[in-house]
Amino acid sequence: MPPAEIWIDGLVQSCIYMTMAFGMVLVFSILGILNWTHGQFYMLGAFVFYYAITTAARLRFHLPIYVSFPVSLLVSGIVVGGLGVLVEKLVIERLTSPGYGMLYVTAATLALIFFFEGAAGMSFGLLDKGLATVLPGVLELDSFSISYQKIAVIIFTLVIMISMYIVLNRTKVGLAIRAAAQEPTAASLYGISVGRVSLIVMGIGCALAAMAGGVMAPVYPINPFMGRLPMIFSLLAIIIGGLGSLTGAIVGGIILGLLNSVIAYYVSYLSEFVLFLLVIVILLVRPQGLFGAPIK
Repeated sequence: MPPAEIWIDGLVQSCIYMTMAFGMVLVFSILGILNWTHGQFYMLGAFVFYYAITTAARLRFHLPIYVSFPVSLLVSGIVVGGLGVLVEKLVIERLTSPGYGMLYVTAATLALIFFFEGAAGMSFGLLDKGLATVLPGVLELDSFSISYQKIAVIIFTLVIMISMYIVLNRTKVGLAIRAAAQEPTAASLYGISVGRVSLIVMGIGCALAAMAGGVMAPVYPINPFMGRLPMIFSLLAIIIGGLGSLTGAIVGGIILGLLNSVIAYYVSYLSEFVLFLLVIVILLVRPQGLFGAPIK
């Protein structure tokens, strides 16, 4: 049985995958596309968070960490979410409106991967950047210990997920999003602007990716290429949970993060091979994933 620290590390990884996968599925449910630049929005969110924290320290804004941390996270989500809205308006909408098909959108979002990575490399440099531990200290328990930084990652991920549940189920915007996702034609007949909903959803999805990057910025090194692996694993989480299922995105992210940590504990050099093999088995046995609709 792996020690408790391995399960905690897996839970921390799950926080990345479930947040990013949730945003990807949300965008897919409305726009009908997989946003291949999602990992780059994660990377940009980490950079925005890094500069928000370091700028506040350099200007000597003496804010307590329980204020500066969530404020920097919110700034990261707003900035990158706004960038996502611009991408949807200037690129995706222009390609989907004439009816070119998803192949063109896929090609465009794949091209944006290299654009954003190159732009980040020229703007921020190619070398790793790191934050001193934003929340120093360790919580000592009877059989194991956990850093306050990792506790913060788990707590803020829970806050983000609960907030998204409230937005989607208790607000007019959320109800409009759900209506547009289920029956876009009927929603438009009731006065819901599907185009406007698409912009909002793209902004929310990219903001979620950015905040995932911001939350993990004090834990992992920050560089222009850091979004590639989380993007791949988030896609695997969606396959496990079921494409189009928000619940599946969360459950798939948790399963993938825990499995990745446990498998790496036993056979670190085979962990990715085992995970991809698992996904292949799921596709063969249950192609729609755990919570996806049956494929006709």
